Amino acid sequence: MDDDRTAEARLQRLLYVLPAAMREGGAGLKDLADALDTSTQRIVEDLEELTSRVYYRPGGWPDDVQILLDTDRVRVVRAAGFERPVRLNHEETLCLALALRGATAAAHVTDADARSALLRRAETHLGRTVGAAADRMATPDRDPDLEGIRETLIVAARERRACAIWYVKSGASDGSLRVVHPYAIAYAEGSWYAVAHCTSEKEIRTFRLDRVLAADFADEMFDVPYDFDVEDFVQGGRVFHAGPNQEVREVRVRYSPRIARWVRERSRWEPERLEEAADGSVFVRHDVADPHWAVGHTLLHGAEAEVVGPAEIRALVRDVARELAT
Repeated sequence: MDDDRTAEARLQRLLYVLPAAMREGGAGLKDLADALDTSTQRIVEDLEELTSRVYYRPGGWPDDVQILLDTDRVRVVRAAGFERPVRLNHEETLCLALALRGATAAAHVTDADARSALLRRAETHLGRTVGAAADRMATPDRDPDLEGIRETLIVAARERRACAIWYVKSGASDGSLRVVHPYAIAYAEGSWYAVAHCTSEKEIRTFRLDRVLAADFADEMFDVPYDFDVEDFVQGGRVFHAGPNQEVREVRVRYSPRIARWVRERSRWEPERLEEAADGSVFVRHDVADPHWAVGHTLLHGAEAEVVGPAEIRALVRDVARELAT
């Protein structure tokens, strides 16, 4: 039997899963698994693998895919990278051009040995070119789920099992133990989140999984409220939900002309939140409950983005940047 873990097998499944999950209401995990003759666990693993394939391009980390996982369904809020043909890189374009030329040359080079020699020369040249390019290219990496934290919370959300987590919230110097009921797992802006009821806070909170230091199942089951909808927690193209005691502030960010195109394409801001500048840059107004989100979001884009206001958020970004530089 063919190995269903190969890159080709995963790609074939994802090309089926993503469009199906982008329909209104998403798609049932079991329906997808049955259609593809695989398991629901394999579908979830494919989606996790998709989010771990991170490559550099202007404008920061690619966050085009946003995934919502709940008990038995998967919804893809958007997958901009799958809405238009894939853009070939330099080496892929060269390979395609040589293949087309080779097909034409085959009609004229009738000797089989001569054709083989021509192909070998082309392959040798491409091997040197692609190898040198790979050595020059720095590909950012994501830490794998070595502790099984993401896997534990995904299983908890699907099986409605409570979880005890050790969580370090934004701006805190130490973590705290919490028992949560993971209603759904969401992927947005390059990070995984648990949308969960926190038993100590007695409200729904969003927990970024890279801030969870440990997770384990608790001896408790839970029910998801009938009126819960994970899409209520995805606002403006990102996971966002302010608690009753959190102040929501408007933060204005300028994106340089170099990355403005990516900001327009990926973010799909409401027209009233986006302002075009004469120099080609673009200003976007974000509703922010956590000031540290604004810091992380801005620094993610390096010198291509800056907080314009309010002044205290701009100062916070400056202070964090200085600390990182020392």
